[in-house]
Amino acid sequence: MRRIKIVGACLLAVCAIGVLAATSASAFVREAPEVGRCIKHAGGHWKDGGCKTAAKVASEQKFEWYPAYGEAENGETKLAEKLKFTSVSKEGTLIQLTTVTGEGIGCKKQTALGEATGPKTLKTYNVVFSECAETGQKCTSTNPKAEKTGEIKVKELNGLLGIEKFGETHAKDKVANLFKPVSGEVFTEFECGGIPVKVHGEVMNPLKSNSMKSVLTVKFTASKGKQKPEKFATDPVGTKRVLFSNKLVGGGEVQAGQSLTTIQTGEEKLEINTLI
Repeated sequence: MRRIKIVGACLLAVCAIGVLAATSASAFVREAPEVGRCIKHAGGHWKDGGCKTAAKVASEQKFEWYPAYGEAENGETKLAEKLKFTSVSKEGTLIQLTTVTGEGIGCKKQTALGEATGPKTLKTYNVVFSECAETGQKCTSTNPKAEKTGEIKVKELNGLLGIEKFGETHAKDKVANLFKPVSGEVFTEFECGGIPVKVHGEVMNPLKSNSMKSVLTVKFTASKGKQKPEKFATDPVGTKRVLFSNKLVGGGEVQAGQSLTTIQTGEEKLEINTLI
């Protein structure tokens, strides 16, 4: 089987939504993260501006955690008003989709839009990969249909936040985001030199936590067609939340993985907090 050299870009990716997360409102319970903010507040439950250290005495009660949706622990509501973000691939970084059999395609750039839609959910849309090719053959999407040759569009995606790996403490829990199409399982369908390709399934990416940010570097990482991570810590044994793609040579369908680094810019600072 021939091995396809990647140009350097990705394809189905989901602009990652890393800035948008924070955990459950019930204190010290290992539940999925949720969108929120740590705001300065006299008499709050937290000592620091990342809501990482619980206040033990009155003099330490300086900050409060406010979920983007719903009430804070003190009963107040301060909803985040600006929950949209943009995503643009980091210049000079690898963007590619590869299969476990060594085939793959690459692109030169990725852009996307997104927004938080609930305490633990988000969506991303207008996902476009540009200058996509496979060993010199330009790749162009047919579903969704692209306007330009070498352009691959991805369907609108839903995101779900969760814990990828439990740590020794809540501060060390690892957070991840799961993306899948809003409808059906197909991310995109495209053609490279007349060869049709369909990509479907689910894809995950790790997220940074416990720090308020408006700009975040988000990475999708895959090695030899295998995504990292491939499941949440709470998933049943044997679960694999992965992508699949048909082979470019010989037919059949195999597991695939996506590599992509994006710079995500939000309208306001948000946080993933694993301690709430």
